[in-house]
Amino acid sequence: MIQLLNIEWMKVKAYRTFWILTILFFVGVPLLNIAIESFVSQTKEVSLLLGSPFAFPRVWDTTAWVASMVTPVMGIMLIIFLTNENNFRTVRQNIIDGWSRDQYIAAKFGVLITTTLFITLLIVVTALIFGLKNGTGDASENMIYIFYAFVQSLAYLSLAFFLGVYMKRAGIAIGIYIMYAYVGEFVIAGILDYKVVRHMGAFLPLESTDRLIPGLSNFARKLAQQGHTPPSDTQYVLIALFYIALFNFLSWRKIKKADL
Repeated sequence: MIQLLNIEWMKVKAYRTFWILTILFFVGVPLLNIAIESFVSQTKEVSLLLGSPFAFPRVWDTTAWVASMVTPVMGIMLIIFLTNENNFRTVRQNIIDGWSRDQYIAAKFGVLITTTLFITLLIVVTALIFGLKNGTGDASENMIYIFYAFVQSLAYLSLAFFLGVYMKRAGIAIGIYIMYAYVGEFVIAGILDYKVVRHMGAFLPLESTDRLIPGLSNFARKLAQQGHTPPSDTQYVLIALFYIALFNFLSWRKIKKADL
């Protein structure tokens, strides 16, 4: 697997778009945390309402929630990478060079997992920096949000992976991904929750992970849910894992059966 990932790295290391999107995410996560922390601390009413979201143990939840706002950037990078592979027939060239189809599939899923681990690691490092700076609370408490952040990142990237495998045009795939991740699912979840059955929106692929990591939106979410018991964190995780497995199975099947 290491050798396969090294080959994938050689493909992207000289690709400007890869570096632009990766740096945008790498810089965007801490900067967005800084901006939100500054707003909370300088706005007395908000500070009284929210307390200390950037101190331990709440910083794990808060940082993961903030990072989720820019996680689609890495999804876009994955879509571009996969659609380029389709358009330039890289899979055919790799197999001509001696790869089996299974090795090609393993390499692509290796990229998916590696990207997810990169996102999770950045969240952990950012949370530690902010938590240590604010210097209160138990750092070991709420560390389950590291796992939740991994699941959320994997869900967002698995959807991007699915679109990148099934669609040939990067622009269309990215447009669908951005609209669905930022607007579409939020609207659908609201309709399901308030027009069909309360909490039914939690059964959508990205919404399940968004509700798993409520962050600073937790106060408003609790007000909206008064009198209604939401699914448990375990249920949210199981819903997310189901969609992750579904997206990746469909992607595996498409690559496995694709005409070279």
